[in-house]
Amino acid sequence: AGARFTLIDARQSEAPMAGVWPQLPDVLSQTVRLAGWRNVPSIMGEMAAEMERRQKEPDADAPPIYLVIYGLQRCRDLRRREDDFSFGRTDAEPPNPSKQFADLLREGASLGIHLLIWCDTFTNLQRAVDRAGMRELVLRVVFQMSVADSSNLIDNPLAAKLGVHRALFSSEEDGRMEKFRPYGLPSDEWLAWVKEQLRGRAAPVGETV
Repeated sequence: AGARFTLIDARQSEAPMAGVWPQLPDVLSQTVRLAGWRNVPSIMGEMAAEMERRQKEPDADAPPIYLVIYGLQRCRDLRRREDDFSFGRTDAEPPNPSKQFADLLREGASLGIHLLIWCDTFTNLQRAVDRAGMRELVLRVVFQMSVADSSNLIDNPLAAKLGVHRALFSSEEDGRMEKFRPYGLPSDEWLAWVKEQLRGRAAPVGETV
C-alpha cells in the first residue's frame, strides 16, 4: 500500500508510448511514473535526495519506492567514471548520477528504496556496477551466457548450459539456484483482469515525465 514505482525504459529517450509499460499506470493502483534515458540524471537526483531525507529522518511508515531500470546498458549517465577516485565533491561540481546510483545500490534497500535492473550482458553490467555493487544484487536472473560470465555473475558456470527458453534464478542470501521457463509478456486480457481485481482499492494514479 502506498508503494511508488518509477520505471526507466532506457530504449526510449522519453517516456514510452507503446507496449506494456504505458498500460501500467492505468492498471496498478499505486503511483507509476514512466521515463526514458534522458530523465536518468533528474531521477537519480530525486532518489538520492529521498534517500538522504530518510537517513536523516527515519520513518518506519515511509512507503516503499521501486526504481525499475529496463536496459541499463543504454543509461550512459550511470556508467562508472574511470577518473572517479571517490574524492570529496565540491559544491560547484554537478551531481554525479553514477555515484548516486552506487549509493542507492548500497544503502537504498535498508531505507525502503529498491532497484530492479535489466541489462543485456555481464560486460555492460560491469560498466555501471562495481564489484561492491554486485554484492548488493542479491536476487539475480540469468539467461544463457558464457562460462566465464556465468561464473563471475552467479559463481557457477551453469548458465552456459541453458537453452534459449530457460533461465536461472539465483539467491545470494540463501545460496539457492533454480532453473525455470521465462515468463512471456502479459496479455491485454490478463492486464484487464488485474485492473478489475484492484478496482476496489485506491484509484490508479499515473504520471509521465
